Amino acid sequence: MKNFSEAVLPHLPSLRRFARGHCQDVDAADLLVLTTLKKLRARWLWMGHSNVRLSALSLMCGLVDGQLSATPSADHSENHGQKVIGPATALPKLAPLQRSSILLTSVERLSHREAAQVLDISEGELLRLLPQAREQLRLIVEAPFRQTLIKGHYLRRVK
Repeated sequence: MKNFSEAVLPHLPSLRRFARGHCQDVDAADLLVLTTLKKLRARWLWMGHSNVRLSALSLMCGLVDGQLSATPSADHSENHGQKVIGPATALPKLAPLQRSSILLTSVERLSHREAAQVLDISEGELLRLLPQAREQLRLIVEAPFRQTLIKGHYLRRVK
């Protein structure tokens, strides 16, 4: 059996990427990874030969759900005066479970079964949740474009 650092080290980029998807601040994301690694280290002897990456992502999802329910999410697009937002800046506006499902399947490329295992939901529930999350993300990203179309017409006359 590998020691803890040998088992975890290859998965650190994945954990940081997942944390950055949940936290806008780099320091907050690193703190989330550190807290996850501490909890994972405490459970290391009892884990056996389970998948370290899935266990760490599952712990991180639990921490994110607890952390985000305690603090309300801020609207980062208004803070920086951004008019057009992309998917990366729209992710924090999603619910934590929706955000996690998109990050796990689209960014981390986990199978639906693995993502459902990490989120501790059934695979059917994940398959129901993903289209809703993607649609919500699309609506958030397209909202500024729809508002500019409603304000006025750019094309005055066609000959």
